[in-house]
Amino acid sequence: MNITRSVICSGFAAVMMMCVNAAWAQATPVQKANAGSASAAAATCAMPGKNGYDKNCKRYPDADTWPTTCDQAATQILARLDEPSKQRVRDSTYENLIQFHMGWGMGIRNSTGLWRGNVALTDSCSALDNDGDRHPDHMSMVIIQQIWKKLR
Repeated sequence: MNITRSVICSGFAAVMMMCVNAAWAQATPVQKANAGSASAAAATCAMPGKNGYDKNCKRYPDADTWPTTCDQAATQILARLDEPSKQRVRDSTYENLIQFHMGWGMGIRNSTGLWRGNVALTDSCSALDNDGDRHPDHMSMVIIQQIWKKLR
């Protein structure tokens, strides 16, 4: 009897989740672009989960502020660093830049859209590195390396 009850509960939970998802999808407006607008290609969401759109083709509100090149990301971040932070990076060796991966690197990944499909930034950073690793963790390290190079 316990097995039957848990199967029924699991089935009920699955049906409830489908109803909630269907209701959310109906309530979410679909963006349509004018045929002549510059953002027509982006608004069609040809690549869900990429280029500033989530997997449901909903535009991230801050996507237009994301840097599109590795140099632009490094320059923007460098402009926000205070002098003691710049000195700490400057004093680090290339091999020790990994110390910045967890804290600062996480902030870079989150603020630049690397976890949310910023393909242009990923393309730019991976072109500088040439090892084929396009993971957001690796791309943030490439940005940190660029900042380090600018400070030296």
